[in-house]
Amino acid sequence: MTSSIAPLLSSRAQGLFLGLASGNALGLPWENTWPKQEIAKLSGGTIREIAATERDLPWDDDLAQAVILSQALLEKGELELEDLGQRFLAWMKENGRGIGNLTQRVLEDIAQGTPVAEASAYAQESLGRNWSAGNGAVMRCAPLAIALWNNREELVKQTVLSAQVTHWNPLCVWSAVAFNLALAGVFAGKPLDCIALADELQALGAPSAVSDAINGAKAPLERFQLDGKNKGFTLKAMQVGLWALRVHGTPEDILEALILEGGDTDTNAAIAGAALGARFGLESLPERWIATLARPDEIRSLADALLARAKA
Repeated sequence: MTSSIAPLLSSRAQGLFLGLASGNALGLPWENTWPKQEIAKLSGGTIREIAATERDLPWDDDLAQAVILSQALLEKGELELEDLGQRFLAWMKENGRGIGNLTQRVLEDIAQGTPVAEASAYAQESLGRNWSAGNGAVMRCAPLAIALWNNREELVKQTVLSAQVTHWNPLCVWSAVAFNLALAGVFAGKPLDCIALADELQALGAPSAVSDAINGAKAPLERFQLDGKNKGFTLKAMQVGLWALRVHGTPEDILEALILEGGDTDTNAAIAGAALGARFGLESLPERWIATLARPDEIRSLADALLARAKA
């Protein structure tokens, strides 16, 4: 790695993780506001500040689970379902702020002694294909792309495990893989090619619905109907991430427009924030956002450690 490339990768790595944290915090106040017209009314059409209270609160689930994944990868060398399930369970017992229904259901089974894979697979089987296709896997997976951007095979493997711990549904697994492969392309300096990405996912064995959704990510934001039925659908979450890798504007402008579309605002903004931070670098994120986050130095250090793993 040349000295000229290293600072850019560091900026992308820290931008990704702090962009995820910033987007998550920015979207939190609006996650239960429906319909989207109500968000516009209450906000006056301006959403650009993170609540000062976030500095003193526990991390929300989007960020907390991304941190847990990162720590597990760094400490163990690779993700293991049982280890990861126990880490998530410990987080739920300690805090669990913002935990999703599916994740909570799986973790409660794990707490009763059910093996992780069995608990996750049973949740999908009992809920069915659509009801078990939440966005929890996509919301937390992005930091893996920092550590594994230069090893696509390993990135796919670890992202699959990061999803399966609570989201066994193939739509969840492969939408997370798609987003991380797109992020790996950003670190490699390659623009997003939705057609090529869709073809790659199809070759890997992803359901056709995932490839179709990747190609559909080229549509304008309004077409995703984030405020409509199944607002926490994994394919919508993936599309938001891919959209953020293509759309023009600053992170402030893009995240504001996204949150004003309603739906699962904190998770959508976390995913888009990760994409924007990776794409434009740490310098693109307002310093006042980072200053309002809880423990930003810890997030920055994790990003550096993940990038060091990639260099190694």
